[in-house]
Amino acid sequence: MKQIYFPSILFTLIFFLICVPGPAAAFLIPEAAEIPYQINTSDRIIIGTVSGINIHYDHTIFTIKVEEWLYNPLPAEKIKVRTETGKYVWTEDQAEFTLNESVVLMLRDKDLDKQLFSVSVGFPGKHPVSDRDEVVEELKTQGKWREENQTENETNNVGTANEQPPDSNSSSNAESIPLTGILWSIVAVLGAVVCAGKTK
Repeated sequence: MKQIYFPSILFTLIFFLICVPGPAAAFLIPEAAEIPYQINTSDRIIIGTVSGINIHYDHTIFTIKVEEWLYNPLPAEKIKVRTETGKYVWTEDQAEFTLNESVVLMLRDKDLDKQLFSVSVGFPGKHPVSDRDEVVEELKTQGKWREENQTENETNNVGTANEQPPDSNSSSNAESIPLTGILWSIVAVLGAVVCAGKTK
């Protein structure tokens, strides 16, 4: 009879972990942390400020006020960025934003008609504004920087640079290390072993 309990408990725990919403595991390759790789996997790069957050069941839409187009510009002052983290779903490799946060974003096109994008390579594609010069230097190295945009953007950003709050970048540096799907599996197995041990 005791042998029946262990498989039953293990099956129940695995079923529970599959059915209950939890963090979705995603793994990034080491190159994803490097700016050259991020630029090569991006359709566009901007500097912007988070002006709105709209949380849904399984995703979140962030409205970003564009301060400067660094690469492949569009005639848009505001864009939307979708992350695959929502009210009941959390994906570990997605960028996180706070209201009024200013960031450099590596973007992938999702729906240009709706000005909708995603952050390329997940959270590594989000940078503090202090990384602007490093990104611009790499764009120049790759031959993707247009000098006419630099002059135009510097002119447009003279007033907006002074309007940003002094601590607007502080939260972008605090990257937490999330739990992974593997850790959840280990917890489930350990829980099953402990429960099986108590039934003996």
